[in-house]
Amino acid sequence: MRDAFGEIIAAQNLEVPPALIRFHSEPPERSFGVVQVESGHRWARLLARIAGFPPAMAQTRFRLDVAQQGEGHIWRRVFGKYQTRSHLRFDARKGRALERFGPVELELSIQVQQDALLVSVEKARLFGLPLPTALCPESAAMEFETPQGHLGFDISASLPGIGLLVRYSGHIALPDLDLRR
Repeated sequence: MRDAFGEIIAAQNLEVPPALIRFHSEPPERSFGVVQVESGHRWARLLARIAGFPPAMAQTRFRLDVAQQGEGHIWRRVFGKYQTRSHLRFDARKGRALERFGPVELELSIQVQQDALLVSVEKARLFGLPLPTALCPESAAMEFETPQGHLGFDISASLPGIGLLVRYSGHIALPDLDLRR
């Protein structure tokens, strides 16, 4: 089953690199790779930890577990000994992905630019209540295919007035997938 980004790619007929099509068409249950994590100042680190993100760390092992749940998927990211979970689903009415981290839900859009999938936060809700633009997280997130055919990523989140909350970049190796199913 396609994940939320796979649904958007299909609905908008976006041309993305093969590694991204492979991953988002049928996300593997478990992927492994490496990641490096950066964090902001003290208050930003506190907010990132509340959201479940790890502290800054040099290159470390990374695991991504994806499990279907209802009409979406649970994404569990494991950064060495730290982990964070979110629920990602496609909202066909809005044509966007909705990702929930505990009480925070983000409405995400995607576009393709120079063979990279760019993910933008369009709206945010806290406990179901819309956040004003001034409090809405900003994202500079992208996925791309590495020269080795891996799924590369560079994900960051910041808040106006606070700055960088977390940035993690790296790649996961993709198993051979049979897309003829």
